Amino acid sequence: MTNQSQTERKAGRATEKSTKSKQRNGSQNAALGEANTSDGVYGLISILYHALQGADTYAEYVEDAEESGDEELITFFEACRDEEQERAEQAKSLLATRLRGDMDGLAQEEEEG
Repeated sequence: MTNQSQTERKAGRATEKSTKSKQRNGSQNAALGEANTSDGVYGLISILYHALQGADTYAEYVEDAEESGDEELITFFEACRDEEQERAEQAKSLLATRLRGDMDGLAQEEEEG
């Protein structure tokens, strides 16, 4: 593959990523009533949702492994579940911090306005 082809592919991926980000932001703003939601907050919400969903799925796998008596799988699935729960807690904490900051900023704007 030529350097030009590689460069064109990289440029195409960058454009595609930018377009997807703009589409996502437009969708999220429409869904939130044109609220000014940052990519970071959107990402945290997404990670929180998916981590909780993953933890729930892994809990089902633990139950299945317990039914079969496979200790190695039980240990593995419990570790996966615990990692997702920890990730969810971290995302929740980060999200709360950012939302509190947004609320503090809004209160300050109201006082000034």
